[in-house]
Amino acid sequence: MTEHPHHPDRMARPATDRFDPSLRDLLGILWQRRGVAALVFVSVLIALLSVIANWQGDYRSVAEIGFAQDRQITERLSEDTGRRTVTAQEIETAIAEVKGQETLSTALSVLRGEGVSLTGGHANSSIFGQLAAMISGKPDAPISDDPETVATLNLRNGLEAARIGNAAVIEVAFSARQPETAQQALSAIVESYLWQREDRQKTTIRRQLGEAERQFNTAQDELAGVENNLTTVQSGAGILDADESARMLDRIYALDEQAEKLGQEVASLRLARESRMDAAGLDDLLAISDVAVHPVVSQISLQLETRKQEFVALDQRYGPKHPIMQGKQRELDDLRSELAAAAGNVADQMDIALAGAEEKLRLITAQRDRWEDRVALRNTSVQGQAALNRTVVMARTNLQELGQQVQSLRREMAAFHGDAAILRAPTLPGATEFPTKRDLAMLAMMIAVFAAVVAALLRHYFDQSVDDEFDPQVALGIPFFARIPDQSGSGNLATAHDEAAGHLAVLMRIMAQGPGTESQSQADGQVIALGSALSGDGKSHIAHALAEKLAGLGASVIVLDADLHDPAPPASRPRDSENRNDLTDVMSGVVDLDTALAAHGDDEGYRYLGARMPVPGSLATGMVDGQLPDLIKRLRTRFDHVIVDTPPILSVADGVIALGLADVRLFALRSGHSKRRDIAQALSQLRAANIIPEGVVLNGAKPRAAYGKAQPSNVMKGQLT
Repeated sequence: MTEHPHHPDRMARPATDRFDPSLRDLLGILWQRRGVAALVFVSVLIALLSVIANWQGDYRSVAEIGFAQDRQITERLSEDTGRRTVTAQEIETAIAEVKGQETLSTALSVLRGEGVSLTGGHANSSIFGQLAAMISGKPDAPISDDPETVATLNLRNGLEAARIGNAAVIEVAFSARQPETAQQALSAIVESYLWQREDRQKTTIRRQLGEAERQFNTAQDELAGVENNLTTVQSGAGILDADESARMLDRIYALDEQAEKLGQEVASLRLARESRMDAAGLDDLLAISDVAVHPVVSQISLQLETRKQEFVALDQRYGPKHPIMQGKQRELDDLRSELAAAAGNVADQMDIALAGAEEKLRLITAQRDRWEDRVALRNTSVQGQAALNRTVVMARTNLQELGQQVQSLRREMAAFHGDAAILRAPTLPGATEFPTKRDLAMLAMMIAVFAAVVAALLRHYFDQSVDDEFDPQVALGIPFFARIPDQSGSGNLATAHDEAAGHLAVLMRIMAQGPGTESQSQADGQVIALGSALSGDGKSHIAHALAEKLAGLGASVIVLDADLHDPAPPASRPRDSENRNDLTDVMSGVVDLDTALAAHGDDEGYRYLGARMPVPGSLATGMVDGQLPDLIKRLRTRFDHVIVDTPPILSVADGVIALGLADVRLFALRSGHSKRRDIAQALSQLRAANIIPEGVVLNGAKPRAAYGKAQPSNVMKGQLT
């Protein structure tokens, strides 16, 4: 019986076939299959250990670089602690510089000088090497013909750099296949980076020192030239008394100053006299210099000017109508009146002062002329020497400052310390990084245990299905009637299938004619029932193949499809589709049995009577239990063989009822599909009803030729006489 795609038994079957052992069952299965488990465990473990023996891990060398702030570049002081701080951006920049092309190229040159090669250090030519590279997350190096590029990429692939927490320290690591190579490569990278960093920081100091030395040399040359000029002038002028020259100059300057003052006084008095005579007001009197320079007039004029400036400043702020401005205006008027009175008194005394000033001017002028004649000869030499002395002093001061700057820069260069230092030197790794061979060995043991458990479970699971070598006589105590090969295909397969079906048909004819049938009426036919534990065992296929072969032997045969839950009409009988009456109509009394059988006509072959569509469970069980026995009695009298296709035993109780009405009960199995536990459960239910199958039919078995070789495919079906 074929399976209906929407049958409820089919929907529920995955839960029945599901292999879900408990822990106790699992332990029993492992003990039962200990041979398979031990064999798989040893085989997998040996295979994995042989691979692990050739495993070559990477050695990882680690170093630490600490940073302090460079005073010459960026000196930042924290307001709270007063300590230098290094920003995260500077740390990230340092990490990028460690991995930069310049550092790696320098390190590569150092390694070549030491005879260390990294060209094949990270080549993953094998499958295991590529798998390890994928697990570790290292990018594959692109293919390049340039050895320099390949070596640089290998150096960068093995390098790692990261900041340690929030400290101004970075951890640099390098991984290689050899521990010495990892340490040497890391040392070259760290030292190259520190050397380049210190060189960049020294560049500024070198540039400043060079500029200071150039200026120092220029100042030395200038000082030497000025000193030579001073020596030349002194040798030409002879020895001069510097004190005497100073006193003479002081006397001349004093007389000249007095003469100048008296001349100005005389001129101003003369002009004042003329102006006074023409003066008409205060402004005209103040225009006379003698009047203007008089202490009283000058003091009052100064006060007046000061008041005017204050007045102008306040006027811009308050305006002329402000009380303060009016008070200031009255002060200005009083000072102006006082100034006019003082200027008038001074003007009256100017005649007397004019005569005295003219006489003093004459005497002082004559005395000054005598001193100037005496100093005229000394002026040239003294003035030249003084200018040269000042130049020499300035040159010496500049030279001294430049010398101090040069010495300071030289001391700074000699005592220079970079802002980065190696806190931990590159270590020599003593063991490979994870996974080590020990870790891989533990993993191999776990994998081997898992494989052994899986193999034992799979062996136990597949051993539950019957195979081509299944012997029902030994396992179930039921004879083996036939082996029906798969009907799909043509040629040898079709021939073997026909042979097996014909063998089963002949066996049924023999059983029908045996001694057990003497008590049976000669008019009664044989009832053959085919049962199975679950759907899908090929029960319906065997029923139709057996009916075809029995009909070929000349017997009248009818196939009664008693599986109302999932009917399976034969696909090779197109005329049955014209039948409007089916088994359910006959059982329910709607159609008479003779009418239902007459509808098939007199076509050759076997008859088929079944339901056109599935019947609900309770209704189908009631029909089978109540109407099927009587129907089989009536069919027995009309046909030589009544083949009953029963429902699955473990699905519904209809199968047990139908099998109890048969003369010959066949139990159908399917190679590779039927499970031993299902078979045992189904037979247990049959024994509970005192029903024991007469034989087992194995469906889907491997074809076996009747005479040791395959028969030609043109053997006619049913030719079994």
